Amino acid sequence: MNINLDEYLDEMRPCVTIFGKSYEVDSDFKKVLSMQRFASDLKGDADSIHQFLAFSLIGGETAADEILSHPMPFSVLQKLEIAVMAAMTGKKPEELEGQLDTEKKPSFRTGSHGKK
Repeated sequence: MNINLDEYLDEMRPCVTIFGKSYEVDSDFKKVLSMQRFASDLKGDADSIHQFLAFSLIGGETAADEILSHPMPFSVLQKLEIAVMAAMTGKKPEELEGQLDTEKKPSFRTGSHGKK
């Protein structure tokens, strides 16, 4: 039996579109494996997000600067990160959102602070 994977090599690079412009995402397997390690170490600050976009997008620093120059709600920034990771891995954004929801602990705790 011969399973021909060459047909998958001809696919166009995945893209994410934001602010009316499409940005190609680097989906090379070496980049994706590196990104998975990199993404787990993201601190959630502006520099980390910039590095993540510069690393993941074909346009590098220029693309990251261009995207982050726009004002955007934090919720859109989170969706952008998920969209880039989905484009890199070939998964649907909803799949990654579900994975992240189960992996992350809530950053704000409600509960017994100050209660006895």
